[in-house]
Amino acid sequence: QGRGPSASVGADPPMSFVFVHSRSYRELQVEVEMATATGDPAALQRVLAACPYNTDGLVRLADYCSHTGQHELAGECVDKALHACEAAFHPQMRSRCTQGTARLRWRNAANRPFLRALFRQMKRASREGCHRTALELGKLLFCLDPEGDPMHLLLRLPGLALAAGEHRWLLALPSALPAHGLPLYPQYALSLALAERLSASP
Repeated sequence: QGRGPSASVGADPPMSFVFVHSRSYRELQVEVEMATATGDPAALQRVLAACPYNTDGLVRLADYCSHTGQHELAGECVDKALHACEAAFHPQMRSRCTQGTARLRWRNAANRPFLRALFRQMKRASREGCHRTALELGKLLFCLDPEGDPMHLLLRLPGLALAAGEHRWLLALPSALPAHGLPLYPQYALSLALAERLSASP
């Protein structure tokens, strides 16, 4: 595949990871960009026929399929992209993700296909009624880049938590993240009030 995350350790925890692309992968990425620029999904499919596990190409094709209502095919693309990324994980990446101490920054462009694939998987789980799974994926995505929160997970977590019935977790979130001033957001004010009422219900 020509990709894999390396690790750099600052404070321990957390540990930062970044996907590293080989020269051949970077050359193929140029073809993916050119195929995407045509606006023709068939061009992207031709590139993927030569390299079926190019993660960026798969996520881009998933975007197109989702926009055209082909949700099953979009899900297949996302599954393949996630499988390719997980196969290239650093030995410590999986355990660090479980602990919430892995960092995978959006500012490193090589990380973005994995982050976008996870985001799509979260939306898919929510759409299919797997609310707890969607919430856990949302938590993972936020933990991977909590300072930047490039996908605005903090604005999505209240809805996911309410749908999953995780009212107590939602009520504890502002205390866990005091610097964000979450109760000041109208969305959080409403969600927290609703969570408090539901958690008090018999």
